Amino acid sequence: MAILYYLFSFLVTINIIVVVHEYGHYLAAKKIGVKVVTFSIGMGPEIFGWNDKHGTRWCFSLLPVGGYVMMLGDGDAASATEDKELLEKLAPEEKRFSFSEKSNWEKMCISFCGPFFNYIYAFVVVIAMSFFHGLPSYPPVIGDVQKGSPAEKHGLLAGDRIISMDGEEISKYRDVAIKVTEKESGSIDFVIKRNGKLLNVSIVPEIKETKSIMGEPKKTKLIGIRSGKPIFERKSLWDSLKLGFSTCVSATGEMFMMFGKLFSGQKSLDDFGGVVHMASVAGDLSQSGNFALLIMFTVTLSLNLGFINLFPLPILDGGRILICLIEEIIRKKLNEKLQERIMIVCAALLIFLMLITTVNDILRIEAVNKLVSSFVE
Repeated sequence: MAILYYLFSFLVTINIIVVVHEYGHYLAAKKIGVKVVTFSIGMGPEIFGWNDKHGTRWCFSLLPVGGYVMMLGDGDAASATEDKELLEKLAPEEKRFSFSEKSNWEKMCISFCGPFFNYIYAFVVVIAMSFFHGLPSYPPVIGDVQKGSPAEKHGLLAGDRIISMDGEEISKYRDVAIKVTEKESGSIDFVIKRNGKLLNVSIVPEIKETKSIMGEPKKTKLIGIRSGKPIFERKSLWDSLKLGFSTCVSATGEMFMMFGKLFSGQKSLDDFGGVVHMASVAGDLSQSGNFALLIMFTVTLSLNLGFINLFPLPILDGGRILICLIEEIIRKKLNEKLQERIMIVCAALLIFLMLITTVNDILRIEAVNKLVSSFVE
């Protein structure tokens, strides 16, 4: 029953941001004069739907995850190919409403508006949350100390406030985790505030060694503390506007840095989560009853979806934008066979990455990790 609850929470959150993404494509297409044939929530065979006055089929499909917008002349749900047979049958006055007949700049606009709407969603939700409810923030206060951990052995207690680590001031709990992870060796010097008094504590992080499914060793540093409950502070409308903008900018910068470290070898795919991790987080937040945190989780997912979809891979929106830009520069269409081959390779790569991150998520479950480790030792 718990698995179904987690699955339902994940499907609701992921479908919200996918619908926002596809609605961006839909609005841009309508504005530019492209007929939208189908707007589907979910993938696969249609369960039920209706036609609007413009001839668009709005439907819910069998697989309740994701969605798509199919425009006139598209050969597939991903709009990666053209239906040449259909386009040849269309009369000239009908064909002008197809995606293929639009200029490269118009195609780029339609492709860009999907990721752009993910950013718009994040921007608007952050403003609304900040102004009406308050955004969650985690002060550097210890909420829980694990038994037998280095933190407990050195006397840290729930309620202690971390003032600094190795001489650097700590303003939010997230900085604590970053400092522990980045510490190469040796002890970390903490300054702790307890009952108005400052205490100096030096802790050597515990290194937890596990193995990946390929038998490669992985090391995780921890000291055995968790954050406390978040605090919510409402802001003025102007401050909320600034916060909405800064959230989108800072999240984009962090994602650039994260993927930069991945490509440079400073991070591995083991550090990335997949659908199992997202389902786990969505389920935990939903089960906690703190829907403000669940809403903010959709903001994170929306920014991630928007950012990743701008990657210059042909199967993604960024790839379509790149192809249109190249065609605009060279003044002719790229070889279709070449495009198809590149799309197949990119699709295979994305499926491989999804499988790897999903395996990583499953291996993070302690019981599974112990089982896998026993086989690869």
